[in-house]
Amino acid sequence: MSDGSRLRQSWSTALNDAEAHFRQLLISTSNEWRRVPNNGDGATGKKGKTKVSTIPELADVIVHRKPSKAGLDIYRLVLDVPISEELVSLEPWKAVLTTPELRQEWDPAVEDAHLLEMFDHTTRISKTNFTLGWPAK
Repeated sequence: MSDGSRLRQSWSTALNDAEAHFRQLLISTSNEWRRVPNNGDGATGKKGKTKVSTIPELADVIVHRKPSKAGLDIYRLVLDVPISEELVSLEPWKAVLTTPELRQEWDPAVEDAHLLEMFDHTTRISKTNFTLGWPAK
C-alpha cells in the first residue's frame, strides 16, 4: 500500500469515526447532559418587556455539558427560535455558510477566504487560506 492510499484511508477512517461520534451525540438521551447555569439564568421570561423580541439574546441560549471518556467536556447549546405561520427561509443561513469572506468567522481553520469568480448562483471559484497546525506551524 502506498503512502498516499494509506493517508487517504486514515483520513477516511477519521472522518467516519467523527461522523459516528457526532451521530451518537445527536441521539444521546437528555439525562446524559447536565445544564450549565449562566449569569442570566433564573427567570425564563423577560420581566418588564411587553413586546416579544425576535432577535435572540445570549441569555436565551441553554448550555449543557456532557463529560466524555477522554476526559474532555462536550458542550451542547440550544436556542429556541419562535417562527410565525409563514414559511421560514433558510436562505440567510445558506448565504452566511457559502460566502467565502464570512468563512473565517465560523471556521477556525480558515485564515482568509475570498471569491475569485462567480459564474452563476451555484458555480463559483474561491480561494481559501487555511491556518496550519502542528507540526507544520
